[in-house]
Amino acid sequence: MEAAVVYSEAFIEQALFKVYSRGPRSVKSVAEDLNVSYNKVKYWMKVKTSRAAAQAMPEAAKPRRPQD
Repeated sequence: MEAAVVYSEAFIEQALFKVYSRGPRSVKSVAEDLNVSYNKVKYWMKVKTSRAAAQAMPEAAKPRRPQD
């Protein structure tokens, strides 16, 4: 069984830059060029999108627990 590969933040950022500036190419072809699975690249895209959305949300709009 192969060990899990850990990618650096720099590699992930560069990979996402290539994906978002890919032009007419598919995400799958960019992932193949990077030798990374398509699902891994889609996961990175999802994480980046959710982090950006969380940072853009004003503090007052963030969900809070009900006060006891």
